[in-house]
Amino acid sequence: MRKHCPVLLLVLLCCAQTVAAQTASSHAEYLGRYTDGADYVVYVEETAYGLTVRPALWTATQLLKQTGPNDFTVVDRTTRGAKFRRDARGRVAGVTIRGMEGEGLNLIRANQRPLPIELLLSGKGAQAAREYLAARADAKRIIESAERVLSRFPSKASAVVAFLSTVQRRDSRNANLHVLLGSAYVAVGNRTAAVASFRRAYALDPNNKDAVSGLARLHALPRNYTDRETPWRLRFPLHDVFKPPTAGEIKEVEKDWRSRDLRPRDVREVATGEIKFGEDVFRVRVVSHLVHGQKHFGAIMMPANGNLSSYPVIVEAKGVSWNYFHLNLTGLDAPAFMKDSRRQFIYVVPSFRGEVMNFNGVDYESEGDRTNAWDGATDDALALLNVALETTPAADPHRIGVFGRSRGGTVALLMAERDPRIRCVVEWAGPTDRFSLMGTEGWTQEELFAEGLRTRARPDETGGQRVEHFLLKAVRGEEGLTAVRHRLIASSPLYFARRLPPAQLHYGMEDTSVPVRNGVELAKSLRLRTVAKLNRAATARADLERTRAVVMQRGQFEAFFYRGQGHDTDRLLAPVLSRQFLIDCLAR
Repeated sequence: MRKHCPVLLLVLLCCAQTVAAQTASSHAEYLGRYTDGADYVVYVEETAYGLTVRPALWTATQLLKQTGPNDFTVVDRTTRGAKFRRDARGRVAGVTIRGMEGEGLNLIRANQRPLPIELLLSGKGAQAAREYLAARADAKRIIESAERVLSRFPSKASAVVAFLSTVQRRDSRNANLHVLLGSAYVAVGNRTAAVASFRRAYALDPNNKDAVSGLARLHALPRNYTDRETPWRLRFPLHDVFKPPTAGEIKEVEKDWRSRDLRPRDVREVATGEIKFGEDVFRVRVVSHLVHGQKHFGAIMMPANGNLSSYPVIVEAKGVSWNYFHLNLTGLDAPAFMKDSRRQFIYVVPSFRGEVMNFNGVDYESEGDRTNAWDGATDDALALLNVALETTPAADPHRIGVFGRSRGGTVALLMAERDPRIRCVVEWAGPTDRFSLMGTEGWTQEELFAEGLRTRARPDETGGQRVEHFLLKAVRGEEGLTAVRHRLIASSPLYFARRLPPAQLHYGMEDTSVPVRNGVELAKSLRLRTVAKLNRAATARADLERTRAVVMQRGQFEAFFYRGQGHDTDRLLAPVLSRQFLIDCLAR
């Protein structure tokens, strides 16, 4: 196993630059800033990895590949792309993008002064507001611009406060403006000002649900206010749920893990077929098996033309959404980013309890409670790994790695903490602590849960998914405080970090779903220290994509924190680093 060091980053970058230099001249005519002259801007740049496009209000840069004379498609999202237009002289003059914000707009190549939205994104909130007001922009447009920035870029909250504070001097009777200003104040930690803004909005419009929501979370609702619906009730104080875990509680979780029987049960091969990643063909076996008496499905994929007697194994764990999106085997991340090395591995892909996996147009729905989406999903993944090792002679039990993003990142960490056979783990944007690190937009985890209980929130509403995953059984009287806390702890890799094998972590600093502090605190618990800052270089090709990454490292542990990037982390550098880490860990 290698010792990681920042030198690797320079080697990878230099290799990428060599390739990029070969195509830079052909792409130069497309580079530039394209805008509708109002609120939409797209940047097209040459990077170390090739041509990229990024709408100004997106936190994930898209890598393009050319598919026609003036047509480009995003490499890993083929529904996205860009079509360039030329003027009468044959010069590139505009672009239309698809599958991204600003789709269908006639964007013109322009170098004029920054738009107000760009000023706001650069931190010049008051100046941006003055320019909007000078242009006589209507309130709806102004509020929408501020809302988009606040909801996507946590680091810009102070600029949004300055922006809205300037605007309200002209438009002091817009309830929605005061609601958004209140939210911005919460995001920067000024709760006294937030209460005042939410109260102003409520006074202007007592039926404004967002004003009521803000005041409720801040315990500042008028005394005579009565909820229209009866809130969900718990038999214990919500505050007790979020007290820091004790050493005894953590040991009880570890004891519980040891008691779980995840050996293969009633294993059946229910379908076979093939799947293609790039030019590589894999044989797929869909298997069913029992986990705690309930039927689950998963896929085991092996190179179709492989000639090795033993292959390392990569387990990929999927994320989760409020509607539990289906797992489609054609959309897996690990086989995609492993590229030319992908055929050196066997891939094991669990379908989690109560969720659906699709292969060759057929849905396979696992039994069980899908709301047990963290600790329970880890059981499912470990159980399928046991099935794969028992039924796949070529799978090497001594070379196992796990990968996941978002919820899958958490499951990957938990798997590695629970199973000593796992040699290494790569995770992107996984929650690590369900007690204090998953509050968003300035709100604490407890406040978001409380709002979900108060409004009986659906999974797609504030606090709804959190309540569904961790408190709904308690609401129904099926669980008490001890059981709720037990599951929260068992879903929080931070408390078991000492059990981790070599690990690589990736987080976006602008992530509004999983705050970057989840990665920072896990890195601290692993005693990682900052060893490098990858700043934007002076020239485009020397730029690590527009990535502004802070690197923490110690021995066989690494963490990357990407400036300007969101929940997708960095779509260019993260795959490169993840591939190299897994190759070094498993294939050598």
